[in-house]
Amino acid sequence: MRKNFGFLALWGAGLAAFLGVLVFQGSMVLAKSPTRIAVGGNGIGGVYYLYSGALSQMINKHIPNVEATVEVCAGSSVEHIKRMQIGEIQIAPAMNDAVFHSGKGTGQFKGAHDKIRTLFVMYPAVLQAATLEKSGIKSFGDLVGKRVSIGNPGTGTYMMTMAVLEALGIDSKSLKLAYLNWNEGANAIRNGSLDVQFVAAGYPAPWIMDLGATHKIALLRCSDAELAKVQQKFTYYPPAFIPGGVYSGVKEEAKMPGIWNSYIGSKDLPDDLAYQITKVVYERIDDLKKAYKEAGQATPGNTMKYAIAPLHPGAVKYYKEKGVSIPEGLIAK
Repeated sequence: MRKNFGFLALWGAGLAAFLGVLVFQGSMVLAKSPTRIAVGGNGIGGVYYLYSGALSQMINKHIPNVEATVEVCAGSSVEHIKRMQIGEIQIAPAMNDAVFHSGKGTGQFKGAHDKIRTLFVMYPAVLQAATLEKSGIKSFGDLVGKRVSIGNPGTGTYMMTMAVLEALGIDSKSLKLAYLNWNEGANAIRNGSLDVQFVAAGYPAPWIMDLGATHKIALLRCSDAELAKVQQKFTYYPPAFIPGGVYSGVKEEAKMPGIWNSYIGSKDLPDDLAYQITKVVYERIDDLKKAYKEAGQATPGNTMKYAIAPLHPGAVKYYKEKGVSIPEGLIAK
């Protein structure tokens, strides 16, 4: 009887040890499961996609146990914000006008989108409009009666173009509007079914580069008076320009309304992860510049000057560590 008891005790101890090993191994597997984040990337071929792709690679390489994946979002800034609000994506780029309207529930947003926080400000975008040189289209006034693509209704390009037309007193109904993506618009210009394609983006825009490689192109321009009129109505659209020589055959600069882009993160993004992302961007900015040379304009100073949404607490921690003075209006309430 004592022998059986001893055997059972030994067997029980062995089973407990075996189960303990399984539990330990299971906990190790759970501990190794990466934190997955979805990154808004607009459409393939755009600057946002290149930027978010490069940032995702940096996150995966330099932030332990985090897996970032780029999500294609046809609606660009507006879709990024809407999907962030419902938890489908965690970080994304967005134009500042979309960020502004999202916080107030105006424009293309129904109800305030209260989960939007700024990680850093990226670079200024410029409203660009490309056409064939032979079209003779040079200004906004020349667009009346022409076939013009202003992007999908959910995009920042659509929002900005419609706002500029309004500021300049041009009825959008006087244009033959199309709502194509960039590559579709470029192809339509090539085959003669479209006169002008707009894009709000940093320069050079890849599709304009491609179009200029095969055709003689021209860019629309604004006068100084027109730029002042736009900024008076929409303060977040400061004057900007595309330097001459950026695109093949376009030698003179083109003045147009501009806007800054922000990289935003969900309010629900863990503070430590937001901190790590902000840190990796600033400390490895050269990696981003390899993907898009204007990425170097992401600086703490520009963020404090141009951010629209409050800073994410994780980003605040990084800026405070670096001794950056943070405006009171950028601290989330």
